[in-house]
Amino acid sequence: MHHPLRPNILEIDLDAAAANARAVRGVVGPDRKIFAVVKADGYGQGAVEMGKVFLEHGADALAVADISEGIRLRTAGVSAPILVYPSSLSEAASEMVRHNLVPVLADLAWAQAYAKAATAPLDVFVKIDVGYDRFGIRAEEAANEIIRILQLPHLRLAGMCAHGHAHGADSEYVNWQLGRFTAVVDELESRGIEVPVRLLASSPLVMRYPQTYLNAVDPGRMLYGIIYPGETSPVPLQLTLRSLKTFLITVKQLMPRTDFTQYSPFSVERPMLIGVIPIGSADGLGWLHDGRVLVRGKTAPIIGKPSLESCRVDLTKIPNANVGDEVVIIGRQRNDEITLAEIAERHKLAMNLIPTTIGPRVVRVYRSKSLKPSQE
Repeated sequence: MHHPLRPNILEIDLDAAAANARAVRGVVGPDRKIFAVVKADGYGQGAVEMGKVFLEHGADALAVADISEGIRLRTAGVSAPILVYPSSLSEAASEMVRHNLVPVLADLAWAQAYAKAATAPLDVFVKIDVGYDRFGIRAEEAANEIIRILQLPHLRLAGMCAHGHAHGADSEYVNWQLGRFTAVVDELESRGIEVPVRLLASSPLVMRYPQTYLNAVDPGRMLYGIIYPGETSPVPLQLTLRSLKTFLITVKQLMPRTDFTQYSPFSVERPMLIGVIPIGSADGLGWLHDGRVLVRGKTAPIIGKPSLESCRVDLTKIPNANVGDEVVIIGRQRNDEITLAEIAERHKLAMNLIPTTIGPRVVRVYRSKSLKPSQE
């Protein structure tokens, strides 16, 4: 493989992405719409690349949380519907309309901005707050508010969505949220207003609560194979993040330090062999490591804190290490592996957040048995 000039590589498995999309389709059935979530640049793995695979293998539409991500998908040739969750000011309405994106409206003021920006019928979703207390119209007020929204020019109700709060929740709480959502649908339909798409179930609900599927789902981390410890999936899923790796660019011998030891970045009490890797906190490494890396299939502890551009590793127990050796930060090397779950536990982060901290300077390389390796 040809190394990038700054040899930091995130390897992503497109075959795993395709298999996960097919697996979700198998879970929800052939008739429900799947809005594949590629927010946060496809959970750090590339919204364009991942989105295209999801669409080719069972998804009907994509969902993002940033208008710029939607525009980037359109520019890359994605023609499928793209739902944009609330995240922008009303001034973005004209750009949303211009790029044929589907806005999720969180209140009447946002709706007014889109009605003003549109010059032709515009499909919109309306977000309902069923208990997460973030975006959306309170469920008890939603039917009347939606009727007011639909009295504005150009706006056409394409669907209704909510953020179902499910992680760590029990079935009683999930059903309470579901009931609040469906009550809005029922009230609207009793007043002659059809809700074409009813979207409540993200990954935690898809995995555990089939009653929440309604006629559409918007899975995120399931599609990337990210299952939290203690969770179970109704179908096998595969991690799309295959590895994060770099290479040794310096190997040097250190002798015990006796002068100005109080200023030493780390203790050197005996001869040490250290290496330097060209990835640092500016690339997200502060959140990306398990305190060790793998070199020649063996553990090399990280020494001190990563600096902005680089990091030291202890090679003392790997005396045959050389410049150019592969260094695995996440993933498998020979018989050892550093997993996302281990890193998430170390930093007390949700597993799906780990890939999103990988900086844009780390080259994304996509692997597939049916495609040639490619770089972002």
